[in-house]
Amino acid sequence: MNVVRMSETGQIVVPKEIREQRGFGNGSAFVVNETKSGRIVLRPVKAKPELDLVDRLLRLKGIDIPEMKFHAPPRA
Repeated sequence: MNVVRMSETGQIVVPKEIREQRGFGNGSAFVVNETKSGRIVLRPVKAKPELDLVDRLLRLKGIDIPEMKFHAPPRA
């Protein structure tokens, strides 16, 4: 069991081992809930993946995008 302390500004540090194991980093978001029994539960919020232009257009209704068979090499 890890014991953590709250700072004067209300911050609590998640132990390094847990951060590394779960992939938490700067800017990771969490939801904090209190149960009826008084427990405080910290749950990570999954980040929404960034969509590229094609994926954004595919989400629009009524737009037909032909299948991309050939890709140009990336520009240097």
